[in-house]
Amino acid sequence: MTIDFDTQTPIYLQISEMLRQAILAGDIKEGEPIPSVRQLSVEQNLNPQTVLNATQLLINEDLIEKRRGLGMYVQEGAREKLQRDEMQAFKNSELPTLMSRAKLLGLSKQELIEIIDRNYGEEH
Repeated sequence: MTIDFDTQTPIYLQISEMLRQAILAGDIKEGEPIPSVRQLSVEQNLNPQTVLNATQLLINEDLIEKRRGLGMYVQEGAREKLQRDEMQAFKNSELPTLMSRAKLLGLSKQELIEIIDRNYGEEH
């Protein structure tokens, strides 16, 4: 995980997004602990309160849970919830932008599908 101190995005939001992406990618699985506040604050050279603010967001979203004396763990169903949320964001934000750009470039629906088909296999 790398924090960008030069961006306008608050650090606690960057941390929460990194943890979301780790859960989504399966790097941290459901039922597994997330790195501790102390570990994240030391690794990233951050104030522990900043890390706590990030984890509180994920607790509020029901993605992680505190287990008294044990730490914080990824909740069951967290990955599926993130996938649904990300899919909705993709449909609402990124897909319309892609389609608008393709139309601006004069690509037909079929041409766009062919481009996607050719490139999709390269990353998967």
